[in-house]
Amino acid sequence: MVTLASSFRLRNKLKERISTLTDAITSAGFSKTAGTEENTNQCDGKTLDEAVREVDALMSLLRDLNARIENANQVNRPLLIELETIKAKIAFYNIITQKCRRVKPYEFESDEQGEPRRVAKEPLLDQKKMTSALANLKKEKDALEERIAAVNMTAAVDIDPDTILSRI
Repeated sequence: MVTLASSFRLRNKLKERISTLTDAITSAGFSKTAGTEENTNQCDGKTLDEAVREVDALMSLLRDLNARIENANQVNRPLLIELETIKAKIAFYNIITQKCRRVKPYEFESDEQGEPRRVAKEPLLDQKKMTSALANLKKEKDALEERIAAVNMTAAVDIDPDTILSRI
């Protein structure tokens, strides 16, 4: 058993190992001179066939780990849904506050004779109110992330870390 936080780190290491071996496989030579030994330097001392089988097995291990993480992460599901909503709201209010900041107090327009004249403009939204709403959402997001992080440090994932660590 490991915590969710530890399982996320294990998953990242596993993904990195898969990526490293995949890169080595795709850049390795796929043929050799007849009657010679296969060059195993390119795939961490493994033959090409061994490396392919290793990546396949690591991908299956990653699938199993992801399933177990998903199971353990059910406790965070409502918080994660709320976080997703808050992030969308933050993106929306970011756009709104940027637009509010660009509102000019006046513009120049041409009168009937073609002469420029200054025309006062009024903002449609209260910039302070929008900026305050954005700041509050960011605080809410930070608090929610703290709650999720606390759960991640205690929620258990049913996996033996040595199963993964021995393969990476």
